[in-house]
Amino acid sequence: MKIQFYGHAGVKIEDDLVLLIDPWLNDNPLATMKAENITNADYIIATHNHFDHVNDIPLIAKNTGATVVGIVETAEDLAAKGCEKTIGCNIGGIVKLNGLELVFTQAFHSMSSNPSGVIIFYNNKTIYHAGDTGVFGDMKLISEMYPLDLAILPVGGHFTMGIKEAKKAIQLLNSKLVIPVHYNTFDLIRQEINNDLIDNSNSQLLILEPGEKIQI
Repeated sequence: MKIQFYGHAGVKIEDDLVLLIDPWLNDNPLATMKAENITNADYIIATHNHFDHVNDIPLIAKNTGATVVGIVETAEDLAAKGCEKTIGCNIGGIVKLNGLELVFTQAFHSMSSNPSGVIIFYNNKTIYHAGDTGVFGDMKLISEMYPLDLAILPVGGHFTMGIKEAKKAIQLLNSKLVIPVHYNTFDLIRQEINNDLIDNSNSQLLILEPGEKIQI
């Protein structure tokens, strides 16, 4: 399974399916590609409808024919912006799709509709993208119920967790691998990321540059 970091919070997960999470590219100063260059995706997951997570989803969905999945109000908002295939979900139990399953989780962030994180069960891997959030105690519950292979966590501060909070989140989640995101896009969220982030944890840190791919 390949993981590609688009920059900011955007990630591609690719195996026999192609999943995109919060793919914001065209106005992203760190992105190495444009939204119109993406021509292959099966599902696009939107954690919430702030511009830096969803602005390019209608174009990508149109070019790829992908189904957009998110919390009901976010899915409805994206449908109104031209996404033809949407699935509205909510925080709670399993969402069954063709070839994978999801669980949407709480996230603590300001929104007119519910922000979320998402846990992805795909080809024997369990991947958690936290969306935009602060640290919260139920991350421990996530780790107990859904042992994680990979956690994708915001670390930039100001709008989301910063370094101190992300350290605690990593300890609570106890994921095998951690990819930090949502930092250095703007001066307000500039951070120096190193292995101190995983102090007192059992996790391995993977620091990816925008456009970089890894295999897990």
